[in-house]
Amino acid sequence: MESSSYTASALGARIKHQRKTLGLTQAELARSVGVSRKFLIDLEAGKETAALGLVLKVLQELGFEEPGMNRMQDRGAEIARAFQQTLAMQDYEYALRLVSEYTTESLEKRGPLLREAPVLEDPQYFVALAALTRWIASKTQSHTPRWARRVLPSPEPVFLSEKIYPVGDRMKELIRAETPIELKELNVWMRERSLATA
Repeated sequence: MESSSYTASALGARIKHQRKTLGLTQAELARSVGVSRKFLIDLEAGKETAALGLVLKVLQELGFEEPGMNRMQDRGAEIARAFQQTLAMQDYEYALRLVSEYTTESLEKRGPLLREAPVLEDPQYFVALAALTRWIASKTQSHTPRWARRVLPSPEPVFLSEKIYPVGDRMKELIRAETPIELKELNVWMRERSLATA
């Protein structure tokens, strides 16, 4: 007897749920994976004629291990917890190091690791991580998570390094001149070349 979790309709339902959790439309996911939207519609509906190779590509894009459909270790959740703990201790020097780790690992994985909004008490770091997530998505030509798309610009300019030491006006001018547009849009200021070496 076939387990209900191993049916095409159960797989389709899990894929649809995960796609929506990540804030992806069918068109966005299809474009990211390189399949047609019709293929995703059929897959989510549990149609059994879907090509296995393409199904595995969709599962990989959504963060499932193949062939078993267990969720991969969520490195983004680990990074979010590290930021939460570090900022609670006000260890801003280490928090800047975490910025570097987040950007470097995300670029290596070809997309933002923070697929869900981190729960942070520090509003400057929250908007900065949203800006960095947008930048990573742009650099890797991947999907920007819904939470990062929804974050509004900071009312005050965000220079994360100011949490450690004062930043003079001349240095701020240099930083502003070398800040990527995705960060500027959220009023976050960090030189692009500093993102992997913060």
